[in-house]
Amino acid sequence: MKDEYKEFAVVVALAVAVTWFAATSDYSPVKPRPDRPVLRLIQRLARVGLWVAMFAETAPQTPEGLVYHAQAYDEKGERILDHGKGW
Repeated sequence: MKDEYKEFAVVVALAVAVTWFAATSDYSPVKPRPDRPVLRLIQRLARVGLWVAMFAETAPQTPEGLVYHAQAYDEKGERILDHGKGW
């Protein structure tokens, strides 16, 4: 079991290293060049948009009365969820 975690950790570390290289190296084939101002603008707008999307939207609120479940009792008198009578 621990070997699986080690393999996973190695894969994650490798992915981070490759991503770091692709984003920062001068030899990276996917890094936008300075002579492409439109692509750099799109890159910046996408980055800002992702940050806004991550923090701007609130969690959805469940309206009252939306969740309904019927409770029943088994032969021992313990409460169980009765799936046949919900909704």
